[in-house]
Amino acid sequence: MKKDPVHANHHVQHRFPKEVRFCALCGGEMEHRPVLPDRNEYPVCGRCGFVFFPSPKLVVGCLVVESGRVLLLRRGFEPAMGKWTFPGGFVEFAERAIDAAVRETAEEVGLRARVERVLGVYTDPSNHNAQLVAYLARPEAGSPTQSAEALEVRYFAPEEIPWDEIAFRSTRDALTDWLELVRHGQ
Repeated sequence: MKKDPVHANHHVQHRFPKEVRFCALCGGEMEHRPVLPDRNEYPVCGRCGFVFFPSPKLVVGCLVVESGRVLLLRRGFEPAMGKWTFPGGFVEFAERAIDAAVRETAEEVGLRARVERVLGVYTDPSNHNAQLVAYLARPEAGSPTQSAEALEVRYFAPEEIPWDEIAFRSTRDALTDWLELVRHGQ
């Protein structure tokens, strides 16, 4: 039986990992216990002994730059629907981060990007469940197009960036770092 697709409820998603209650392996109830050797407390399954070590999700994105302008998209989904960011998303299990950045760029804006280097690693204080690796990239093939995830897509010169409409703190921080490179001729 085919099931209808759903949008992730980001308010619920942000309750993870703090509110994990049941073991992912056996379904047993989790309880916070000290774990050796450092005695930090983690959720431990009372039934099978599985220790849940929470870690952040890895998010990647490409700042695609062409002729001194950066490609941004207006988000089509929550969180921050209607605000601007660069193409990006979550790294899938067993996927290389750089490959995920290229894939997400192609999925969101129909553009094949060629990554040149890592710009930086960023944390949004409002979402400690995710860490962002931002790459500097150049367009390789295709033209930027709209999609369900990108209501509008366009290149911005540094002085045109819509700072009051930027989606996330991590987006703002990455764009600020890119502008520093531009100012120093890099």
